[in-house]
Amino acid sequence: MAAASGDRINHVLTLPCHEILAVKPRSSALSPMMNRFQRPAAFTFLLCATASAGLTLQSLEAQGAPVTDSTQDSSKAQDSSKEQNGVPNRAALALRVEKAHGGASGKISAFRSTLELELTDRAQAKGALVGLDVTFLEIQEPKRKRPTTLLRYEIRKAEEPIVRGQDKFGPWHLDKGTSQDLTAAGKERDLKAFLEHKNLAKQLVRFLKPGDVIRSLTNCSQVEDHQLLWTRAKKLDTLKIHGNIENFPMMRNAGEEAPARLTLYIDKKTDRVVAVDVTPIVAGEPNAKLGERIKLQQFQERNGRNVPHKLSYLWRDKDGNLRSHAKVNILQLDLTPRLTPTDFDRK
Repeated sequence: MAAASGDRINHVLTLPCHEILAVKPRSSALSPMMNRFQRPAAFTFLLCATASAGLTLQSLEAQGAPVTDSTQDSSKAQDSSKEQNGVPNRAALALRVEKAHGGASGKISAFRSTLELELTDRAQAKGALVGLDVTFLEIQEPKRKRPTTLLRYEIRKAEEPIVRGQDKFGPWHLDKGTSQDLTAAGKERDLKAFLEHKNLAKQLVRFLKPGDVIRSLTNCSQVEDHQLLWTRAKKLDTLKIHGNIENFPMMRNAGEEAPARLTLYIDKKTDRVVAVDVTPIVAGEPNAKLGERIKLQQFQERNGRNVPHKLSYLWRDKDGNLRSHAKVNILQLDLTPRLTPTDFDRK
C-alpha cells in the first residue's frame, strides 16, 4: 500500500501546474491522518495551484479581459470621488457642485416667482422690459413617462395684463376674460412666446439641481481646466465638462424638450455652475448655429439652496458668435408653495 501511495505522489509531483489543478483531492483541508509521504505532496499541490491562479490572472489582465475581484471593485468605488492631478472626475465634480448649490436636497417640482424679463437683442425691440408673475408645478400622471408641466403666468403691463398658462389639456391664454387654446390658428406668435417662457421656467428648475444634470450626461468628456471669457475684460478660472443629455428645454428653440449637447462651466472658487452652453442635436449631430449660452449670476439663498437670481441669455449668430438676447432678474422666489392642478385652471 505504501508503494502504491508513493507512486501516486510521484505522479502528481511530475504533473504540470494546470494539470494538478484538475486533480480533485478527497478533502478540502490537510487531514491530520495524512502520512509522511502525502503531506509534502499536498503542500506542493497548494503552492502550485496558487502560482497557476496568479499566472492566469496576469494573463487575463494582459489581454484586457475583465477581472472580477471584490477588492478591485471596492477600490474603484472609493476612487470615484477622488481628484487626479488637482482636477476632479465627474463623480467628484457632481458632489462638489451639489454641495455648493445647497446639498443633496429633494427635487423641486413647484415654485412661485416674480421676475423681470428684458429683451437685449439688437435685432429686435431692444429695451423691452416686462414683469412676470409665474406659478409652476410638475405632476406625475399614471402611465406617463415624463412629468406633466403646469404653468400659469401673468405679464404685468400698463394696459390689460396678459395671462397665459398650461393645464393638463395644453397651452391657453385669456382674451378679454375668455380662455382660448394657444394651438389655434393665428396664435403662432403667442404660442412661441409662451413656449419660451415655459422653457425658461423649466430651466430654472434644472439649475436648482445641477449635480443631477452632470450625472445624467452621456458620451461625457473628462473634466478639464478652462478659462471662460466672462466679459470683454474678464476671464474666469473654471472647470469644464460636456456631454449629451436626452431631453433639455431650450429658450431659443421654443418647444418640447429635445436632445442636446451641454457644456457646463463651474467656478473653481465657489464650485457653482456659472454658465451652460446648450447645443441642440439635430439628426444625430450638434447644430452650433442654434446654440445658446445661459450665464448664472447673483446667487442668493432660498429655502436652503443657492439660487441664481440673474440669468443672461446669449444666442449664437450664423457665424457662431454669441450675441446677447435677454436678461432675467428674479425678484421673488418661493420653492415650497402649496399648489394643486386646480391652480392652473383656465380662469
